[in-house]
Amino acid sequence: MNNILKEFNVKLFAIFLSITSPIVMILNNGFLGSLSQYWGTPFQPLFIVSNIICSYFFFSLKNWKIPSFFLLLLTSFNWYEFKIPHNIFALCFYFSCLYCLFNSKRFLLYRYLYLFSIIVYPYSILWGEIFSIAILCSFHLKILLYKEKLEKRNLLNKER
Repeated sequence: MNNILKEFNVKLFAIFLSITSPIVMILNNGFLGSLSQYWGTPFQPLFIVSNIICSYFFFSLKNWKIPSFFLLLLTSFNWYEFKIPHNIFALCFYFSCLYCLFNSKRFLLYRYLYLFSIIVYPYSILWGEIFSIAILCSFHLKILLYKEKLEKRNLLNKER
């Protein structure tokens, strides 16, 4: 398997894990106030691993290193012992993702959908997080598939 295919599969797995982890945690442990509260459940390993893999994914992207850093920090400081730092890092993560989306020149709709997600948070942090994650996953999946399509097209053009 070549490096490009490995990278594609790792990124695809990170996106899949990021979108399915909240669903798995909710279906098996019920609704909690936020995703961070699953730290205190048997799903703590899933919460930690999915955030670390997502952080790795972000770190591999040119303009997403700052969100990667904040995601690692919010994961490192659990919500019940370090509430203030955890919440600060969570806000920094949200806004650094928003910044990255606004600096992206592709697929502009996702930046506005992500910005719109802030309206959901006062009603339910959990649903706001899920909405934000779904938008980020959709954006990164679209970018990943777009780049894959371009690479295949370039490969076909080279073979001709």
